[in-house]
Amino acid sequence: MASRAKRAAAPAPLLIVGGYGVVGEHAARLIRQRHPDLPIVLAGRNPEQGKALAAEIGATTAVVDVRAERPLGALDEQPGAVLAVVSDPGDHLIVDAMRRGIPIADINRAGHAGILDVTVGVSRERPTTPVLLSGAFYAGLNALMAAAAVRELGQAEHVEIAVLSSSDDKVGPDSWGFAERLAWPYYGMREGKRQPTHPLTGRRLVRCADGNERPAALISTLEQTTVPLTLGVPTVETRIALQSVPSLYAMIGLKRSGALRALTRPALHGVRAALFQSSGTGDFCGLTVTAHNANRSVSIDLLDTRGQGHLSAMGAVRAAERVLARDLPAGISFPEQSAEPETDIEMLRQAGVVVRLTGFAKEFPPTPAPSATA
Repeated sequence: MASRAKRAAAPAPLLIVGGYGVVGEHAARLIRQRHPDLPIVLAGRNPEQGKALAAEIGATTAVVDVRAERPLGALDEQPGAVLAVVSDPGDHLIVDAMRRGIPIADINRAGHAGILDVTVGVSRERPTTPVLLSGAFYAGLNALMAAAAVRELGQAEHVEIAVLSSSDDKVGPDSWGFAERLAWPYYGMREGKRQPTHPLTGRRLVRCADGNERPAALISTLEQTTVPLTLGVPTVETRIALQSVPSLYAMIGLKRSGALRALTRPALHGVRAALFQSSGTGDFCGLTVTAHNANRSVSIDLLDTRGQGHLSAMGAVRAAERVLARDLPAGISFPEQSAEPETDIEMLRQAGVVVRLTGFAKEFPPTPAPSATA
């Protein structure tokens, strides 16, 4: 009887779709560290690729094919929440989760078309559980740090975000989704008005998280769409800087020549894969978020020596924890709306990310005082 009661009290599992990819593996490991007793299922089209990781962290595997009309239908047990680390181009996974009443966090949905599609889907399905769209850069960390900076000021007039990346870093097969958006205009908020903006324009020098100044250019990211509305910031701009300055200028050249748009053609799949989906051996990455108002500015720097896969996993973990907690409202929300700056930054520091706060009234989480016996 006691064993049956214990089994009945066990929490429903977290299903990580794409849990053995570049970001998914980091996220799965971090979730296991933070939640030792949480059942975890690593899922995808080829779950045998995740068996070694599953055995290492005490998880199980399952087949979930996002191309199927009902991707969750073949599961033996309904999960307590879903973390989608892979793209869901047909919206099958997110709609299936809504219909089954399963909270879901999606970290790969960032383009305007994808957001519009899922918004229409939510209006049709009327979900009774949370749908967290955490597709801002680094799986929502841009938005979480923007929320921390804006909260410190009380009200911000301008948020500037500088992403530091490297062409030598490890990337997964979904990296083309971001690169594809570089070919088309997006609609950022400037002085409270939506304005069409071309990616890889607006080049200027920015201070990066490693302390160096580099040229950076505008890119299309989800927080530029949501943060102006969710946090009431009239202007939000996100730029990318590459550790290799010539690589940034090469991308700008491809944009100006029209080559980026041409590469979206199916016939050029091999060329674009070679350019944008080739993974390096790994490199450090960073993020700087600066918020301004009429009186002062504050900034947050994040520097991760383990690269963008690991830093993105930080955002994915926080997204998973938010939907697991079931304290989000039913329907769509975005990371910055449920930001917990002290908890978010503490998690980053515990995971080895270098965090620097500038202009804040106090350090948080507070640095522990030395013990009397030290």
